[in-house]
Amino acid sequence: MKIIVQGFLFVALMISGCASHLHTNVPLVWKPTNDIHSITTENLAPLYARKIKVDSFVDKRNANAEIGKNIEDGTNKPVTTSEDIAAWSTDRFKKILVQYGVSPVEKNADVVLKGEVLHFYVTEDKTYKGSIGLKVTAIDSSGAVIWQGETTGSTKRVGRSYSLENYYEVLSDSYLEAIYNLLTNRSFIQAFK
Repeated sequence: MKIIVQGFLFVALMISGCASHLHTNVPLVWKPTNDIHSITTENLAPLYARKIKVDSFVDKRNANAEIGKNIEDGTNKPVTTSEDIAAWSTDRFKKILVQYGVSPVEKNADVVLKGEVLHFYVTEDKTYKGSIGLKVTAIDSSGAVIWQGETTGSTKRVGRSYSLENYYEVLSDSYLEAIYNLLTNRSFIQAFK
């Protein structure tokens, strides 16, 4: 009887330990390991000359809560969040613009930027591979679309297995790269002239 009780306790501890180790409903934490990339002010001058409003982004992904997965050695450990990824993306987008010297406005805008989150994910299989995909639309004050396109960012790195910190770092660095790629997209900048 004692062996059965010990066996039952061992299984119960294993199950509870495994369940508590899954990263579910985690907060989204901004944790970049890179600084913003350098862009000359000459290249961004058309943006500086405009009053730009950033509208709330829309999350167009299918699995809204899932932001990553560990698939090492055949495992399938998800990383999910209960936070609003579209709101997080909107906030990050605005803050990164400010870091590049572009100050978004809330009213009397010349151009409104609308964003859609198409991809926001990290896959872990020996390395962490992050990927961000955004669709951005620029609309002038008359309501005409002056630019529409997609921008992406990706990051790859090694780290401790199933480390929440590594997921945050890879998502943050991938997001930074996506915005850098947008701001260095010649057709995007030309649309503001």
